[in-house]
Amino acid sequence: MSRSSEGIEDKIAARPVDIAEIPVVDFSPFLRGDLSGKARVAAQIAEACSRIGFFYLRGHGVDQALIDAAFAQSAAFYSRPVDEKQRTRATPDWYRGWIPMPPSQPLSRNSRLHEQFRLQDEFDDGEVDPLFYRPNRWPDDMPEFRRVCKQYYDAMTDLSRHLLNAFAIGLGLHETRFNGYFHKPLSQLSLLYYIPLPEHADIEVSNTVSHTDEGPFTILAQDSRGGLEVKRRDGTWIEAPPIPGAFTINVGDMMMWWSNGRYLSNYHRVRNRSRFERYSIPFFMNPDRDVTVEPLPEILAVDQEKRFEGVHVGKHLSRFYESLNRRAAEEKSAM
Repeated sequence: MSRSSEGIEDKIAARPVDIAEIPVVDFSPFLRGDLSGKARVAAQIAEACSRIGFFYLRGHGVDQALIDAAFAQSAAFYSRPVDEKQRTRATPDWYRGWIPMPPSQPLSRNSRLHEQFRLQDEFDDGEVDPLFYRPNRWPDDMPEFRRVCKQYYDAMTDLSRHLLNAFAIGLGLHETRFNGYFHKPLSQLSLLYYIPLPEHADIEVSNTVSHTDEGPFTILAQDSRGGLEVKRRDGTWIEAPPIPGAFTINVGDMMMWWSNGRYLSNYHRVRNRSRFERYSIPFFMNPDRDVTVEPLPEILAVDQEKRFEGVHVGKHLSRFYESLNRRAAEEKSAM
């Protein structure tokens, strides 16, 4: 997560709306490679990104059997006893693996009512970085979990590269404009598990507090429970229910910075009010460690005003992980 909204935002309930509030984009014409089809799809994505920063993606080419397998493996992992999950627990110096939910405490806006399993790419070029280039923590007695997660990660990486091309075309740039920023991307896959919100919880309590995402964009697979809520430009919160067979895509901070604000990195949160366990699988596409993200010169030539300063990806994500580590340490000490 990146920016968090003010506490008063989480006192506002989301309302169900017509699904047209968040556009549904068929990506299959883009994947077929027809120039007119690619231009049409990119324009639809650009309109959604400038209006609300979210859209649903159909025709994405990812096998539904693989998506189903990823959810099945996630459920299998979270059904394990705590002492078995504990063997893969993330630590401050090795932030991959299982991140438990904090111990029981009074409910508040800042309560974190979910668990996650975090994994990233494992580069085999010999470069060592104590934060970014580390092996994943795999449960050693779940080989299918490892196989499916790696296959899903690769599928998300492939889809992300096509989406980068679409984002570029939508900004009036050459479709390969972003490619040079993603040689060793620091992307992250998270398997998320949400408990149902307690019936007595105040309206400001959520499973995940309202926030924006750090990277350029996120590809989210939702289960059937719902719970994702999105903030419109007018301040209204709306529900973003799952659509079978579609991913939910949202713009993150870095794409907003590259576009000089043309694309919106929007606030969102999760409230699982279904009375059942909820699972979701977000893939956070991130650039290389040494990239500096700032408004692109082609866009500044038109806008004439630079709205965001440059941000070094490695330093930015390091501060982000350090803040997570501090919070994890505080939560652990409270146990």
